[in-house]
Amino acid sequence: MKKKVNNIEYISYLSVISAIAVIILHTNGVFWSFSKARLWITANIIECAFYFAVPIFFMITGITLLDYRDRYDTKTYFKKRITKTVIPFIVWSFIAIAYKLINKSISLNDLNLINIINGILSTKYLSIYWFFIPLFQIYLCIPFLSMINKNNRNDIYIYI
Repeated sequence: MKKKVNNIEYISYLSVISAIAVIILHTNGVFWSFSKARLWITANIIECAFYFAVPIFFMITGITLLDYRDRYDTKTYFKKRITKTVIPFIVWSFIAIAYKLINKSISLNDLNLINIINGILSTKYLSIYWFFIPLFQIYLCIPFLSMINKNNRNDIYIYI
């Protein structure tokens, strides 16, 4: 008789596989320069095969945070999300702005409060951070989704 893999192990395996997939995607830079060469076709296959990584991380976020109310209140939930992701996102975005100013990719004249906010929220200054915006949206949805009775979740989520 086979031993059933528990949820924590399952999530850990998914995290490791997805992390490796992200590394592979980040080393697959050839994909972003189209050509008809065999190398680009191979890079395209790699890109398609490992594209699952970030959506899996989003799903893991949902799985691990949906029952946060069993561990702490909503104020603590948001405090943890802000300290672990929002603050680093903002700090690194400002570091990216400084870097672009030093490299003269942007000028000081381009920077005003509206442009800075828009640039940060659109990940204009640090495009590899695109995933933070959907992650923040997930964070905002989880308190509402977590209020759904656990016995009804599957039916309601299927409907949604």
